[in-house]
Amino acid sequence: MPYFPAFLNIENKEVVVIGGGKVAERKIEKLLLFKPRIKVIAPKITPLIESLEKEGKLSIVRRRFILKDIERAFLVIVAVNNIKLQKRVYMYCKKRNILCNAVDSPDFCTFIFPALVLRGDVVIGISTSGKVPALSRSLREYVQRVLPEDLEKIEEKLENIRSSLPKGKKRQELMVKLSKRFLNL
Repeated sequence: MPYFPAFLNIENKEVVVIGGGKVAERKIEKLLLFKPRIKVIAPKITPLIESLEKEGKLSIVRRRFILKDIERAFLVIVAVNNIKLQKRVYMYCKKRNILCNAVDSPDFCTFIFPALVLRGDVVIGISTSGKVPALSRSLREYVQRVLPEDLEKIEEKLENIRSSLPKGKKRQELMVKLSKRFLNL
């Protein structure tokens, strides 16, 4: 069954990443774009994650994970290749309504980490509901190629026009018409 796409505001929310390897790096790099408070828990940390801590972009707890580490988390990423730990974290999060993603284990996820395309405030998330991540990645690359290079400027122009008009059906119709024109559709 496909997952419902939802865009969440995670700015200043606590995000815990369990694991400090290359997979954790990839997830952290994406998360940082949305300005959460990231805490990484792992006995071993990659140099890139260490440098992000030195830059003040996240905090690191250098030890093995314990359940108490995620008590106050808004969102948890389990970036370790340990199915028992993934399941344990998932069950804990599910009982407490904490969003949980166990990398490469859709059965232990309450949400799927999409392939992301970001251009300014335009965010496009692509998912195969965890079934074929390589297809999501290929689609992301395709979408990045076909989007206009000046998409951020188009979005800014449309935002300015929209904010200058009164709410209602006429504004909505005009915005659709202008969006199509600016995108050459």
